Amino acid sequence: MTQPLLPKPDGPPPWLAKLAEDATLEATVLRRPVEGRANILALLKQAMPLYDFQDFTYRGDFGAAFFMESYRAEIRSVPIECSVLVHMNAQGEADSILVNHRPLDAALLFSRLMWEQVGDGFSDLYLTGPQADALQKVTDPKA
Repeated sequence: MTQPLLPKPDGPPPWLAKLAEDATLEATVLRRPVEGRANILALLKQAMPLYDFQDFTYRGDFGAAFFMESYRAEIRSVPIECSVLVHMNAQGEADSILVNHRPLDAALLFSRLMWEQVGDGFSDLYLTGPQADALQKVTDPKA
């Protein structure tokens, strides 16, 4: 990527403190949407330590009702890029979060790693090890 990097953020994104109780999270690495503030926060707490680093190329308001961030990162030394789009409702709360990880190989790894660590309460959200391996073989014949 050629976009310049932003200075490291001073803290979490501002929408996180304004997460609606009935918020929904959808993501490339998820098998289904996640509903509810507590569930979203629990998953984010598990996901953040997986990143070796995050280098932001955009982080800020995107129009009146959206917040967006875009970053490059690595997970276990595998490059991954991410775009996050957050919708803010009329009360100024984040009610819908959409997370797009790419490329596919890195997203499969992320989903598998999350499945390995989240436990029974959330394991159905992610690809199991065998599922991730099967998809990897289909998408990359050399794997």
